[in-house]
Amino acid sequence: MRRPYVLLGTIAILLFLGILLSALGSLAQLYSAIAAISPFLARITLGLVLLGFAGAIAVLTRYAILFLRPKRKRTITLPTKPDEVATVSLQATQQQIGQIKDEIARQALEVRSQALSQRVGKQTFQIVVFGLGSTGKTALINALVGEMTGEVAATIGTTQGETTHRIVLEGDNSASETGILLTDTPGLLEAGKLGERRAQEAKMLAAKADLLLFVIDNDLHRAEYEPLQMLMRMGKRSLLVFNKCDRYLPEEQEQILQRIKERVTGLIAAQDVVAASALPAAVQLADGTWAQPQPDIAALVSRVNAILQQESNTLIANNVLLQSQQISEAAQDLLTKQRQQQAETIIDRYQWVGAGVLAATPLPVVDMLATAAVNAQMVIELGRVYGVEVSIEEAKALAVSLAKTMAGLSVAKGAMKMLAVGLQVNLATAVASKLVQGASAAYLTRIAGKSFITYFQENQDWGDGGIQSVVAEQYQLNRRDEFVKQFLHSAVEKLT
Repeated sequence: MRRPYVLLGTIAILLFLGILLSALGSLAQLYSAIAAISPFLARITLGLVLLGFAGAIAVLTRYAILFLRPKRKRTITLPTKPDEVATVSLQATQQQIGQIKDEIARQALEVRSQALSQRVGKQTFQIVVFGLGSTGKTALINALVGEMTGEVAATIGTTQGETTHRIVLEGDNSASETGILLTDTPGLLEAGKLGERRAQEAKMLAAKADLLLFVIDNDLHRAEYEPLQMLMRMGKRSLLVFNKCDRYLPEEQEQILQRIKERVTGLIAAQDVVAASALPAAVQLADGTWAQPQPDIAALVSRVNAILQQESNTLIANNVLLQSQQISEAAQDLLTKQRQQQAETIIDRYQWVGAGVLAATPLPVVDMLATAAVNAQMVIELGRVYGVEVSIEEAKALAVSLAKTMAGLSVAKGAMKMLAVGLQVNLATAVASKLVQGASAAYLTRIAGKSFITYFQENQDWGDGGIQSVVAEQYQLNRRDEFVKQFLHSAVEKLT
């Protein structure tokens, strides 16, 4: 125990003993006085006093123990396993979706969220084949599936949309526990609007992959490197497949493979760059007949099997987490728009209420700013929209702070001058004009409300530039000619 605590404890004990001795002396005197009248009553009084004294000591002792007892640190167990993290993320996303009032949008996100929840339970492993057109993606899938599943041709645009197959890879011991889905995608860089749509579809499918097979048929080109970078930034686990390698001599194959590995250093590990020949060219036999060699995809199958056995659960969970975050971002965008609309409605209501009051009883500019431009009740309602409970005292403090800032930046004078010009009123008579007073009050209330929206959107923070920067920015945003014209039109309708 540290010395200050020892000293304080000693002083407390001495004080307690002094009080106890004094109390005992007083109690003895009281007992003697009552005993002279009635010994029985004296004993009852003494018993009650001692009982009360014992109760007081018990209460003090209990609170002393609670005070001196070391406080237990609250421990929060955070999920560490990928599937647990994904599950927690999904639960948070579903709560977020529940706040969306747009029924159609909410249901669409709920469907996506529920599909992800089922993925965590079923452990279905999704492999997506991705790449430029005519690199042999469909032929590679045919080889993996073991049978022809689509047209194979050199013409760009053969694969019109996604095609998914359930497969069992040779030597895959995990297939009984993990379902494997193999999806073909449209090629990139196809010409025209249809090609652009297919490319966008391919990117969306690739984003959903647990494992991505990025197919090329030569050295890595810039048009292939950029989408590969994009997928790597998304955290996609990928294999880079050098297909059609049978078109090159063995030494040329090795050179190209080595250059590819060098180009993707830092993006893809060297062991994840593999060569394949999904549809080798037919060869002519000695008797003049033609024979079709078997596909050479052993290296690819071996690498995919290794990934399935070692990483499948983690990759599924990571992908679910990634897609959950994407759904969460979509939900947050909808919530932001929803809250923005609610906040705009609140601001619109308060700006014209304040304007009506001041139009009826014109006041000097400073008083107008204090009574109309900043309204504590508006702050409270805006806070509720953004899930923040603001007390009336806090709202008043925020209102006063913003009022001082607006006065310091001469926002009120600038607004009156601008609106007077817009209403074609002489500035010298503007202060006496009910219409200009009311319009200015509404305009300043709008600036204040918009500033508070920024404050609540930033988690009750004015940002690095402080309150002055926020007010100045909102003032500039609301000075645009088109907005001022519409605002003045509304002001004339509501205030005259």
